[in-house]
Amino acid sequence: MNDLLLLLLGIVGLFAVGCSIALLSLGKMIDQYPAGDETRRTRSISSPIETTKISVAVFWGLFFVGSWAVLQETRFLLILGITTLFAICLFMFTALAFSFAVLSTMRGRRKQTEIPVLQLTPDSPPISAPLPGPAQAADVVIRKRYNNPISDFMLNALLKKD
Repeated sequence: MNDLLLLLLGIVGLFAVGCSIALLSLGKMIDQYPAGDETRRTRSISSPIETTKISVAVFWGLFFVGSWAVLQETRFLLILGITTLFAICLFMFTALAFSFAVLSTMRGRRKQTEIPVLQLTPDSPPISAPLPGPAQAADVVIRKRYNNPISDFMLNALLKKD
C-alpha cells in the first residue's frame, strides 16, 4: 500500500511543480499586460503576481502537510491527507482556468473596438404595433449608454451568437 501511495505522491508532485510554474508565469503575464493608463495603477499585495505567489506558497504548504498525513499509519490521517491533496489539486485546476480566462479576456478587450449598440433616437422611426382605435403617437425609447467595460463585456457575452 505504501508503494502505491508513494507513486501517487510522486505523480501529484510532478503535477504540482508544472502547474506552479505555469500559474506563476500566467500571473506575471497578467500583471505585466498593458491595461492602458499605468500611472493610476498601484502595485501592492493585491496585484496579480503577488497574489499568485501567495497562493502557490499556500499550495505547497498544504501539499507538504497532506503528504505527511498520507505517509502516517493511522487511517484518519491517511484520509485527511488524501482529502487535502485532492482539494489542493482542484484548487490548482481552478486557479489555472481562472488565470487563462482573465488573460483571454484582457486580450479580447484589447482587440475589441467600439461595441455597436442598438439605440433608438428621436431621428429614427418609432417601432410600435398598430393599436386599434385612434392613432396614438408612439413614445421613442432612448437608451442612455454608460461607459462601463465590465457590464458591457458581460452583456456581450450573454448576447453573443455563434
